[in-house]
Amino acid sequence: MFLIDKHNIGFVIKQARKKAKLKQYELAEKAGFSEKHLCRIENGKYLPKLEHFLSIVSILNLTLADFGFSEENKDLPPEKTELINKIVSADEIKLKLYSEMFDYVDKVINLSKSKRI
Repeated sequence: MFLIDKHNIGFVIKQARKKAKLKQYELAEKAGFSEKHLCRIENGKYLPKLEHFLSIVSILNLTLADFGFSEENKDLPPEKTELINKIVSADEIKLKLYSEMFDYVDKVINLSKSKRI
């Protein structure tokens, strides 16, 4: 099961919009809804309606894989899926912290395996 994370969806849309060098009002106008609504989607406050989501995906040339949906993920345990969602939707600061935490945990596990702990 893949959890629908409105923060992740908003983050992916925002990054793709910036990469396409579009302003919020430009993307909103092309997609057929207000800039305010797009702002709320990008900030993870709203999930876009299906018609708006499909419009945005088309305009920005996004795929479901860009949002973390793939065949590989469909049989993952919920805990792993939740971690993936957190990592995918993390900003740069959180991503660095997650990476440092994983490195630290790996070191602890390796030390315990070698019986140093």
